[in-house]
Amino acid sequence: MFLPVPTPVEVVSHRLRVPLACSFKNPSALCSHETLKISQSRFGHELPSSHSLHWRPCSSRQQSKSFCRAISTESVASLVESPYRDLACCGLSIIGALVLVKGFDVLASSGLIDQKLSRKLVHTTSGPLFVLTWPLFSADPAARFLAATVPLLNFLRLLGVGSGVIQDKGLVLSVSRSGDRSELLKGPLYYCIVLISVALLCWRDSPAGLIAISLMCGGDGLADIIGRRLGTIKLPYNSSKSWAGSAAMFLGGTIMSYSLVSLFCNLGLFSCYQPNVLLPYISGIAFIATVVESLPINQVVDDNISVPFVSLALSLMVTNSLVLPCS
Repeated sequence: MFLPVPTPVEVVSHRLRVPLACSFKNPSALCSHETLKISQSRFGHELPSSHSLHWRPCSSRQQSKSFCRAISTESVASLVESPYRDLACCGLSIIGALVLVKGFDVLASSGLIDQKLSRKLVHTTSGPLFVLTWPLFSADPAARFLAATVPLLNFLRLLGVGSGVIQDKGLVLSVSRSGDRSELLKGPLYYCIVLISVALLCWRDSPAGLIAISLMCGGDGLADIIGRRLGTIKLPYNSSKSWAGSAAMFLGGTIMSYSLVSLFCNLGLFSCYQPNVLLPYISGIAFIATVVESLPINQVVDDNISVPFVSLALSLMVTNSLVLPCS
């Protein structure tokens, strides 16, 4: 039996208040108490008997909240099921990347932050933010190629500005060390190549890509920021590197790698690994990458090539021995 109700209502008891207005396609008709069942596992208590219930109109604020929640849920569900999901994610990633770089462009151009600090902040944050968009994409095999277009567009932009085809003084100031646009054709360009390569080769199939990006960004990027400020004691075999910078690289790279791999594991994208296995594995790779970064070879091989290459190679070599699902 249905009871006609002139306004949206909610059921009120001494334990539970359950808004019902937005749960029905026809808010003017509600089922009687006998047909209302609430899962005990969800709310902890079943709905009280009919003698303890009374009807009360929902406020306009409650109606608005319920309506917004319903619309938001439907919008997310439709996006997940949409054939254009990957295109939408790619578009949002491109916009996010442009906003990030442009923000540091503005800060560097206005003198609010140091040019070198701006460059390293772009270096440290771009890679992790790019990786964090990967779970948004679908399981379609072509998704990795759409994701890779984000660093590819940055690659083309750096190539255009660095070669002088495109004029962008703000980008030069925020990315280069000395303000010379030709620097964009070196480290920053290699950085984009690494992001493209990792997205295509590793994607969400292996934690090796996450570790390589984390050590290049959270490790090498943080090493320069900390080393310039606290690096008074230099390494005995490389006067351009410091103990503080190397320690920052090891800790920053390890923490970022562990965090990203754990996140992807919890999202079901990787097999979950025991912490007592995962942490030593990541720490060992971070230590070797830190040693490589500290060597006096950066005039020959850029850190944006040596660090991720060594990290990726080591990760891929031992990944198979890491497949130990958590119990």
